[in-house]
Formats: sequence, structure tokens, C-alpha cells
Amino acid sequence: MAANYDNTTWFYERLSKLVFGQAQMSAQEYFLKLIEPQSNILIIGGGTGEILERLTRLHPAGLQITYIEISANMLALSRKRNTAQNEVRFIEADIQHYSLDRSFDVVITAFLFDNFSEQDLSYAFSKIHQHLKPRGLWLNTDFQLTGPLWQRLMLTTMYVFFKIWSAVEVRQLPDVKACFKRYEYEEIDKKTFYGKFILSSVYKRF
Repeated sequence: MAANYDNTTWFYERLSKLVFGQAQMSAQEYFLKLIEPQSNILIIGGGTGEILERLTRLHPAGLQITYIEISANMLALSRKRNTAQNEVRFIEADIQHYSLDRSFDVVITAFLFDNFSEQDLSYAFSKIHQHLKPRGLWLNTDFQLTGPLWQRLMLTTMYVFFKIWSAVEVRQLPDVKACFKRYEYEEIDKKTFYGKFILSSVYKRF
């Protein structure tokens, strides 16, 4: 079953900032500066849509954005965001079952794949990959485990908490790096946040 955060919409953003401060948003925003004007962008799992306003600060016009979010409640919040003169298509869908109809210069996936099983990740990744243009950028941000026990405890707590709220079914992080390696992406830059628990990477497709 695909992860759906409908039941958590009313507190999701406040909880994120209570636990992580600005770390989650700072990680998502860090590599937006690499996006060129007039880009065609695919955002999957955008949550409450704050990423749209961060993009708009850099590019108040000229972007074509396809915004896919499975949660109707999250999508409703995202529609209220200021996107200035950018063109945004809002789509309520599960990326695993939605047929993309165009190619993109940039893909943004933030805290998306931690909701996927290995099998679902492989399928979704392949589908997205096919619609990213050669030399296109893929900005991916998510949790990672680098060794400290507190990271494992925190990750386990998050999975249990959101399972109670019927948001997720998985219990562990899938191997996203292996997917990028399998499809021969080059990781051109990366930065860690929150004691290396959050990793933001920018990949280029060749």
C-alpha cells in the first residue's frame, strides 16, 4: 500500500519543525540554486507545498512544474502556496500508478523514498528515470543511517509513529543509492544536515 499522509496533514509541518527545526526544509532547498530558468520540473511527494514557495523565491516566473502528491489533504495545502507566475499542474496520484506524459529537466524527490519498499522503489525509480532528460538533474533528499544509535532509534520511532497514523507500511529505508548507481547517475554534489541523519544529493543523468 502506498504511503498516504492524509491523516497527519493537520500537524505534519508543525511536528517536522518541532523535531528537526529547519533542517528538513533547508536540506530540500539547498540545491534549488542549481535549477536553471525556464526549467520543466517534476516534484513528487511535495507534502504541504513549502518547496513551491522556496522555488518561487529563486524563479518567480518561467518554471513549468508538475506536482504529484498522493494525499488529497496535502495537495489542498499545496494549492494555497504562492507560486507567482510559474505554471503548476497539481495532480493527486500515486507515482507508481500515474502515467507521466512529458520529459523533465529536473526531478525533485524529498522524503519520498523512505516510504517505499525495495520492490516499489525499483519500479517507481525506473518510471521516473525514463522521463528525466539526458543531463537532467535529480535532487533527492532523505534520511540516512551513518552509524550512531540515535539515528536508528529515531528512524524506528518515526516509522512506528506514522504507521499508527496509517501513513506508512514499511519499517526500513530502501537502498536509494543503489538505484542511482544502477542507472549510472553521477552524484555531482551532496550535503548532510541534522547530524548527518539527513542527506541532500544532486545527481545528473547521462
